[in-house]
Amino acid sequence: MNREERQKRLNEILEARKQKEIIQEEVRKENEVRSLLQEVYNGTEAFEILDSNKSNLIIDDFCSSFPLSDWNRIDWRDTSVGCVEIDEREIESIPLLLISKGFDPSTPIYIFWGYNNHPCIKTNLTENLLSNIEDIVWLGNDLYIYCPTQKYVVEFFHDDTIQLGWV
Repeated sequence: MNREERQKRLNEILEARKQKEIIQEEVRKENEVRSLLQEVYNGTEAFEILDSNKSNLIIDDFCSSFPLSDWNRIDWRDTSVGCVEIDEREIESIPLLLISKGFDPSTPIYIFWGYNNHPCIKTNLTENLLSNIEDIVWLGNDLYIYCPTQKYVVEFFHDDTIQLGWV
């Protein structure tokens, strides 16, 4: 093997190792999310953890639907977004608030975090989910509950504000 062939082989080995580490990190994060949801739901709710491709599709749809500020938050000042601020004591009444705004809270939703690569979760907006939301939020800085079919979102921002928004 000449020098160029050895360098090429070394690059292939390094790339394979890098891909293996990426996959291991994805599996670790998926297991972390699965463990958390099994604890939160106690086996009573159905959820699906999406792979990275499906997660990226959901997040891309969210990003193209809602205007985002420079600090990775929905730009609530944008007039194309309707919004209501929610007091943390009113979290469990979010389904009723959605109904009052003309949305169907039984439609599947997706949960994702703002600053990490945890996979998206497909589930339903239930009382059990909302009553345990603090246990889910801790996994990342900001949490989003997004319904792509009805174009609404609940943003749990790290400054302790909660916003319901729609476009």
